[in-house]
Amino acid sequence: MSGRFIGPLAVITCLIILQGCSGDSGGSNPTGTGDGDGGGWSTQLVRSGSFANGEINAAIDANGKLYVSAYDLNVGLQYVTNKSGSWVATLVAADDGDSEGTHNDIAVDDGGKIHIMYSDYYGIRYITDETGDWSEEDIWLGGGGSCCIVLDGANCLHATFDDGNYSDIRYISKPAGGAWGSSVALADEWINSSCDIDVDGSNHPHAAFNFAGHHNLRYAFFDGSWNVVTLEGADDYPYIPDTGWTPSIAVDKDTDAASIVFWNSTDNRVEFSGGAAHAAVTIKSTVGWARPCVALDSAGYAHVFFGEEGSYALNYATNKSGSWVNTVLSIEIGEEELAVVIDSADKIHIFYSSKTYLDLYHASLQL
Repeated sequence: MSGRFIGPLAVITCLIILQGCSGDSGGSNPTGTGDGDGGGWSTQLVRSGSFANGEINAAIDANGKLYVSAYDLNVGLQYVTNKSGSWVATLVAADDGDSEGTHNDIAVDDGGKIHIMYSDYYGIRYITDETGDWSEEDIWLGGGGSCCIVLDGANCLHATFDDGNYSDIRYISKPAGGAWGSSVALADEWINSSCDIDVDGSNHPHAAFNFAGHHNLRYAFFDGSWNVVTLEGADDYPYIPDTGWTPSIAVDKDTDAASIVFWNSTDNRVEFSGGAAHAAVTIKSTVGWARPCVALDSAGYAHVFFGEEGSYALNYATNKSGSWVNTVLSIEIGEEELAVVIDSADKIHIFYSSKTYLDLYHASLQL
């Protein structure tokens, strides 16, 4: 296995269900608020590099410190954090020519321990410093694609991933300090797909994924057993419209309501779904390829961010007023990949690649 940890550069019990957003550090002296966009947003250089060709994902700890996993072209998967006060980067998996870490996700537990999942040519891998020292293991062998990971209130890990050669979307979990259980196939999706996962207030997992074989959006949730429903698109041939791509999900811990955003390819628009009992609504029409991401504030309102193919403008949409309002920010991004988290003080944090140099940037706004 070529992917490996290199080192620093500068409440319920867990469900074990059988079968189943190179260069200099950019952070020893962060650039402060940067240019902003004139609308209250502050921007900051996190790390120089080329971060437009892979996923960017983020997590936040109880102290408001930020943690980012991001793929740097021809370098590999980077883990970047400001927990020391400055941005410090670590190379998690060197890119040896097979785009290791282009798909990735990150979570941080109550003890400040890091959990990263990523895919490479061989499958799905997991790296953590949970025991003090960094350790890495294979979660799945036989190819891998999209993968995502989240921690619940009991510090149990929940993950979904595209298992590559076997063409399934799978779920797997691990209790705090324990071992990964057996995975369960949520759907046989035939071809490369994308997925996302979150947990509700009862520590039950909720997943959204593009069921690529039928070109539709699926929503899976666990309430003692798995329920998998189609939210958008057709279950029968010819499987039109082609919808449900690049989903992102956030679950309200108070109401257990899911907020799912995705790109509808056939109708060329970004849409929002409130889960199984709610019809999808359009956030923005005539959008080129987009990879929207969503986070919830303390009142449960959704905040959605996305770029557009052919446009460098960052879009920000929210339903905080009671209806969806989309704003095109003057923040320019390099590609569609980005990540958003909202801290306990309702401050939004976005990570994205810049338009000109494709460096990794952080933008923030106090709600």
